[in-house]
Amino acid sequence: MSCDHVQELISPLLDRRLAAGEREKVLAHLQVCRKCDEHLEAIQNQRKCLLRMDRAPVPAGLTAQLRVTASHERERQLSRASLTARFRYWSARTQLLFDNLMRPFALPFAGGLLSTLVIFSVLVPSLSFRHNFGDEAFFTSPDGEVVVVDSRGGYVQAGDFDPRILPLSIAIPDTANAVTLTVDENGKVSEWFVSRGKLTPELLNVIMFSQFKPATSFGLPTAAKVNAVQWALPGRMRS
Repeated sequence: MSCDHVQELISPLLDRRLAAGEREKVLAHLQVCRKCDEHLEAIQNQRKCLLRMDRAPVPAGLTAQLRVTASHERERQLSRASLTARFRYWSARTQLLFDNLMRPFALPFAGGLLSTLVIFSVLVPSLSFRHNFGDEAFFTSPDGEVVVVDSRGGYVQAGDFDPRILPLSIAIPDTANAVTLTVDENGKVSEWFVSRGKLTPELLNVIMFSQFKPATSFGLPTAAKVNAVQWALPGRMRS
């Protein structure tokens, strides 16, 4: 074996990635070649110096952000696993889009013609006057459903569960732990920050696994903020 070839194999040798036969040839060459043996010693010294270097501190929220990104990527990969999974993924997306588009008209359709006539008759006397309606009449907040792991390892809706998803208009108790989430127009958590208390495992699960219906602006999906609130149990101290 040439010296150049042996020196290229020194790093795989230290990483224990060489086959047994090739490893024996490299070790035999190192025993008789002083130049290659010095190259091996130099690489070993470099590795020792690198191991003694201080490690850069990891940001506190980086782990949670990476988990959120990984969970979103896992969902996309599962949606492409089979034709059935792909159909379910696009069916859910279509249903969500349809729900958001139909939400401004939900009251007339749900109540029927009679409800429409009653509401119209109430509004008729005031139609000739100038009104100042708040913008909230044309906007909706994100809707969230907390998801937990069931006994079979699948993700299911938790129902009446702590923590809960609440709009920003509801005040957060001083004893609660809360995270403010930014839900994008696709119903995914794009950003988050701890607005009160601390980040608990339950709140982290909300960030990573909960399902959201995005907020709407004039019937179209848009990004908006919402709170995930966990009420502290009696006697439990909040840090």
